[in-house]
Amino acid sequence: MIALAFFTVLYVVLSVVLSTDPGSRVMPTKNVDISGLRPGDSRIILWEGRPVLIYHRTPEQQQMLKLADPRLLDAESSQSRQPGWAENQYRSKNPAIFVSIGVGTDFSCPIKLLPASGEQFMAQVWAGGFADECRGGRYDFAGRVYKGQYADENLIVPNYRLDGTTLVLGG
Repeated sequence: MIALAFFTVLYVVLSVVLSTDPGSRVMPTKNVDISGLRPGDSRIILWEGRPVLIYHRTPEQQQMLKLADPRLLDAESSQSRQPGWAENQYRSKNPAIFVSIGVGTDFSCPIKLLPASGEQFMAQVWAGGFADECRGGRYDFAGRVYKGQYADENLIVPNYRLDGTTLVLGG
């Protein structure tokens, strides 16, 4: 009886481990209507138990991302967790829309929009971006982390596509 139980468990474990069916590992999709998202607006949605940040950048913010900023730790996103198509200055498919997992890369604390202010940050006026709510790690409008903080990775960009005004996560 014990041998039968052992071989049954062994069969199940090996079936899962050795499975080569690529369809069994597909990430579920979620459709999000972003038609109401205006420049400067952000939204957090839940997808597969994780918060996802969706931000509509203003034309000024898009222009700002074209400028080199030596304060960024990984400005070229060479160490980022992101799809290949996000290897650009916007880290997105559309320069106006930024999508990332909505937690910081330090303690996985929630990310919030931190608008531009007269506050000094790294010897310059804060131009706006994102910050985690625990230790205040800051990121620019492309989710790139600034140097000298606990957070040392850019925000994670998930796989997604845009179908008109619908953002399709995963797939």
